[in-house]
Amino acid sequence: MASSKNMIHLGLILLIDFFSLCTGRLIRTKVVILGGGMAGVMVARTLSEKGISDFLIIEAESVLGGRMKETTFDKYTIELGANWIEGIRNHETGEENPIWTMATKYNLTSTATDTDDLLTYDQNGQFNYSDVVDQAFAHFKQVLDDATKREESNLEDLSFAEGQRLRGWIPTTSYEKVADWWAFDFEFADRPTASSMIRTAANEKATHGQRLEDDQFVTDQRGYAFLVREEAKRIATNNNILYNSTITTIEYSNSSVNITLRNGLIIWADYAICTFSVGVLQHNDVHFIPAFPAWKQESIFSFKMATYTKIFLQFPHKFWSNAQFFLYADPYRRGYYPQWQSLSEIGFFPDSNILVVTVVADQALIVEAQSKNQTLIEIMDVLRSMNGKNIPEPNNFYYYRWTLDPLYRGSYSNWPTGTSLCQHNNLGRPIGRLHFTGEAYSQEYYGFLHGAYLEGLKIGKKVADYVLNKTFRTDNRDYSCKQHSSREQKRIILSLLSKLKSGKNSKVSKFEFLQSIQNSHDFKR
Repeated sequence: MASSKNMIHLGLILLIDFFSLCTGRLIRTKVVILGGGMAGVMVARTLSEKGISDFLIIEAESVLGGRMKETTFDKYTIELGANWIEGIRNHETGEENPIWTMATKYNLTSTATDTDDLLTYDQNGQFNYSDVVDQAFAHFKQVLDDATKREESNLEDLSFAEGQRLRGWIPTTSYEKVADWWAFDFEFADRPTASSMIRTAANEKATHGQRLEDDQFVTDQRGYAFLVREEAKRIATNNNILYNSTITTIEYSNSSVNITLRNGLIIWADYAICTFSVGVLQHNDVHFIPAFPAWKQESIFSFKMATYTKIFLQFPHKFWSNAQFFLYADPYRRGYYPQWQSLSEIGFFPDSNILVVTVVADQALIVEAQSKNQTLIEIMDVLRSMNGKNIPEPNNFYYYRWTLDPLYRGSYSNWPTGTSLCQHNNLGRPIGRLHFTGEAYSQEYYGFLHGAYLEGLKIGKKVADYVLNKTFRTDNRDYSCKQHSSREQKRIILSLLSKLKSGKNSKVSKFEFLQSIQNSHDFKR
């Protein structure tokens, strides 16, 4: 039966190939890269460095960059998505963040941000509750340490909020809630209640725990995405990048991957590397044939696509104090237009009179769904409570609706409470010759641009090895994440070990044995 299905599938592919060749609407390539953001360009660079030039990048936008997305605001180039280079250098090993290395290479302009350069406000204006902010960050660091010990002791994961409560941090006042938001939500674009304690700690410590310099805020007027566009110039041409090309269907198998674009063009590739965000996969914005197996769907929906929305306002004159950041404690709503950043300071865009207010999670979803006029009314009410009623209306006002854009469906990923390592491993597993990469697939650096960079390199090398060695191991196993007791785990491993020792006739490979041990370890998470 399986053989008959394969023959039918092959026949359909050959038929499609025939008609496409007749109409001139077919492109054949070794590797097709779906998306031209950081991960996609790093895949292309890796393939090129391995001597593989037969690849094609499909990009839906008119430029490369993905969620490194900029626009012109008055006369300034502002970043709607990725904006910071986070964690410059490991002070123990001296190893640089690869994004910082690229930024240095291309002389990308940036300024160190100082989160201590902060003024605090409530509904009655400026009010000093910096001691509460310090408490929030102190508890945040304590929970990071507790999470590391918890993982080392093989204890169950908790939500980050549960870890905070165990440390006695239970935000109840408006000041404690906004301080908690500033310490956690601003970085992870999600609430502590919704975030894994253990994975959050691993993520935070990997990027910031061993780093020296402050995070760098990119102000380069060429745009942050200048990095990927310049990298692409070294390895790509107009012949192997398709711009303004929206993918509608991806048909994958153990022998090839066929991509259909909205304009009817078909790309037939030996391998495909999908860099779509988790949000896009969750929304079924692209049709996959066949449908993903259950274990793959579970991994996609168990992860989280968070939303981080920056709202830009430009005023006739600067009416706020000289500081980089301002924190607003709303008396009723946690995360209600809480964090303000002045881009009018020295090192940023002096005399620009630009303020940025950031919202995340539920408030970001509300803002992106409602009218711009409603958002502006709410923002101005908050600004007037902070700075007085006589402040002017803005000359310019803009924000991007990440969740409504079918190319993104959010800003970056977050590891939810209850998602296991097994489920996350499954998120990145290939299906047939369809591979996946991007920031969400990084165990340590999910949510960060350098996570996309490193994952792009990793998958690029893996696929390059397949292409160069011309070998591909078919893998149709069910990777569903199962729970076992400690006794069952021991029995499974001993049984596999016994089969391995039984000699050449064993049906268990060393790879399968090691995989079983890894899965057994994952089950505990």
